[in-house]
Amino acid sequence: MIRWLIVAICLSVLPCLLMAAQDVVVYRADGTPIKDRTIPVSGAAQEQTDFERIFWNKTPVSVALKTGRERLIHFPDMVRVKPPEDRTSDELKVSVVDNVVYLKALKNFKTGRMRVQAFNHTAGSFDGGVIYLLDLSAHYRGGTEPIQIIDKAHSTPTRTASAQASDAVTQGIPQAQSAAEKIDMVELVRYVAQQLYAPERLMQSHPAIYRTPLRIKSLKSLYRGGELHSTPLASWKGGGLYVTAVKLQNQTTRPLTLDPRLFRGQWRSRTLQHTGLSRYHSETDTTTVYLVSDRPFHESLWF
Repeated sequence: MIRWLIVAICLSVLPCLLMAAQDVVVYRADGTPIKDRTIPVSGAAQEQTDFERIFWNKTPVSVALKTGRERLIHFPDMVRVKPPEDRTSDELKVSVVDNVVYLKALKNFKTGRMRVQAFNHTAGSFDGGVIYLLDLSAHYRGGTEPIQIIDKAHSTPTRTASAQASDAVTQGIPQAQSAAEKIDMVELVRYVAQQLYAPERLMQSHPAIYRTPLRIKSLKSLYRGGELHSTPLASWKGGGLYVTAVKLQNQTTRPLTLDPRLFRGQWRSRTLQHTGLSRYHSETDTTTVYLVSDRPFHESLWF
């Protein structure tokens, strides 16, 4: 009896494994395909990092705070801050310890710009130090994970204790940043698909692609029409872009052909593992979509 049960389970899983080996099409934001690429399929995912790493390129960094929760931002060296001029103390609390800025939004507020100035070791003061710009906003969908600001141009003769402690997070960053500059959307999506579905013996790590926190566990309205149940699986970052894998299941009694243009959110590209789904509760009613965005998944979803 047990033997026949094992055989039945294997036969039920086999069609899903065969489906996963099909070609995947990467779509631009306007719905046109970038190119056809076969994505190898496989099984495990690397451990999730606790930090969201952002490379400083003189472009203001968007930081969405979760109202009522504290968020930490780590900088390469000691800093002082100038909060947004239109934010009052009953809306935003700001504290600084060495190179770490502690932010807590007490109320929802729209985007305002905060200046963060690094210590100038040459002058022995903050005067003339590097200035980082943060565009702060606060709402209930904001983030809580710590942010690590990485500045490849930053170099100081001395380090603060907290800056030295944060070096453990940024070891190997120069090499990783160089590799990140060469990553395109197709390579990023291929890598994530391998992490999720490829056999462990075929998996390869990438110094510039790493897991990022994913705080949304389930969605009902990701696909317009309400015909799919969506379950975010995991999210990665590489080349300055985020990619999130979302499992999709057909909720109707009829087959569906998916249209990448119908996914809600602000996405650079939408990559479907399969474009056709069978009816609900059939063996092929489920697939995966890979959504590439400029900001974390929870921030891109609601635009």
